[in-house]
Amino acid sequence: MGDGPLGISCDWQQTIQQRPQKNIPVGYLLDIKGMGKDDGSFPKSSSLFYTPFVGDPAYSGVALEDVGAKKAVRAVGLITQLQWEGGKLDPIDFTVLISPENKADFTGITNTEIRQLKFWICEWDSAQGKWFEKCYPLGDEAGGPANEMSARLNQKGSEVMLHVGEPENVGVTDVKFCQMTFQLIPDKAHLCNIHYGHNSLDKDVYAWGYVEGKQ
Repeated sequence: MGDGPLGISCDWQQTIQQRPQKNIPVGYLLDIKGMGKDDGSFPKSSSLFYTPFVGDPAYSGVALEDVGAKKAVRAVGLITQLQWEGGKLDPIDFTVLISPENKADFTGITNTEIRQLKFWICEWDSAQGKWFEKCYPLGDEAGGPANEMSARLNQKGSEVMLHVGEPENVGVTDVKFCQMTFQLIPDKAHLCNIHYGHNSLDKDVYAWGYVEGKQ
């Protein structure tokens, strides 16, 4: 068991254009539930994004789909940044690109409950010549939900720490995304282990969160 911190920057362009660049991680926000929304209709849409990962993922929360000769992942959005200082009570910050179709779903949020969050990040190991799974949630080490995070959106006064920008063209593409940032804090009911791969051979497990009333 280790301690963070985590500071991961991801290349979203590789998930759209299948660029041959192999030195930057790629990350996917696979699913997110809660915030007082109906699970059956929230988020409104998900999309298929290319992934350079080859093989069978260890993380059961992700499924690779065939798109022609390539592989793709169905996700709510593309992670561009994940930041965590490493303490069990420290917030985790996500920056994600989402479809403009989902902007309304994440606008005006007042309910801070995150019942389920799944994400997956992979990176190229130049020494071994292959992609590996860099970061994903292992779930509640105390016997709660596996392979996902349960948390709360941080709140400062009346401001819920989730913000969604206006649709914009990203990079040199004609694809429009909205940038969404949100900050998670422990929900006091669940612990969460996080898988972190330094490379394809050296792996660690980081612990985040706590259960109120327990040591």
